[in-house]
Amino acid sequence: MGDRICLTVRYSFRGETHQPTVSLDLDRAMREQGSLPDFLLVLAQANDMNLYGYEYEALPYGEFLWSEAEGLAADCLDGDDFDAAAFESRWTEREQLRKLAGIARRHLGVERLEQKPELQKALLDAYRQGLADGAGK
Repeated sequence: MGDRICLTVRYSFRGETHQPTVSLDLDRAMREQGSLPDFLLVLAQANDMNLYGYEYEALPYGEFLWSEAEGLAADCLDGDDFDAAAFESRWTEREQLRKLAGIARRHLGVERLEQKPELQKALLDAYRQGLADGAGK
């Protein structure tokens, strides 16, 4: 099961109610871009909207309806409110821990890193420090 969610935006345009919907593969977006996409842009493109038209400009004023959340996306959905920042943070940490689990298995013989929370935290801190040091160059 991956991390997926559906977005529907209900809005009125020219006296009619519209409800375009898009299914979002959040894993794919995070792997390819390192962050979540502009949801309204993806929704508009999936529904063949003119990105320079009034209909597209009306989207941000509509009612956002999130549904069919799977994986981490389900943990970040509270009613009709999807916490994208929390999702990105949790997804990034999960991927970092996945990488570190492989390192711990190969170099330390630790089969289940999650069962050693102190070691997991130390490795995660070291990993993040390496990222921060590399970004400062």
